[in-house]
Amino acid sequence: MLETTLVALQDIMLDKTLDDSGRKALCSEFAKIMQQGYANLPAGICVSSMGRPVSYEQATVWKVVDDNESNHCLAFILVNWSFV
Repeated sequence: MLETTLVALQDIMLDKTLDDSGRKALCSEFAKIMQQGYANLPAGICVSSMGRPVSYEQATVWKVVDDNESNHCLAFILVNWSFV
């Protein structure tokens, strides 16, 4: 996610990145993401892959599918983020 390489990006785990409230928000929206394809999450704090805290105003999460339309992973974009 933040402060990582393209190769290491696939190894970043949600439980190491999102804080407790972020994980709860993601879990509460998970069914919507799988059905609708995306969801917006509220402001929060996460941790970069280097361990630095980051605040953000909003996160958008969407599912990524492969060539066979099978779920591959989730992608995130953080809006107005900054290191804290």
